[in-house]
Amino acid sequence: MRRISLFIVINAISLYIVSVLMKSVYIGSLASLITLTIIFGLLNLIVKPVIEFFSLPITFLTLGLFSFVVNGLVLKLAFNIVPGTSLHGFFNAIIAAVLLTIANTIFYNVFDS
Repeated sequence: MRRISLFIVINAISLYIVSVLMKSVYIGSLASLITLTIIFGLLNLIVKPVIEFFSLPITFLTLGLFSFVVNGLVLKLAFNIVPGTSLHGFFNAIIAAVLLTIANTIFYNVFDS
């Protein structure tokens, strides 16, 4: 239970930081942020492995760089599902996914002992 709570808090903080850093990312309220965090986590758990499986050949050919596109796709899908949030443009989704990965990595290294 502690890991799930830590996951939700870290992802919520990271998503908020990304929304502050990028003008193309909008999160309207705290409820939208929490909903977005949960939906994004579920999509990462269910949808992302399926997309990664089918995109494995192109990911292999691009030496793993296509995984950024997959992360951006899942993030864009999460923003499209949750009302009160918006993410304009697919390229911005890829950049936001990269920033989210960097922020999550930093926070997990600091808080997950």
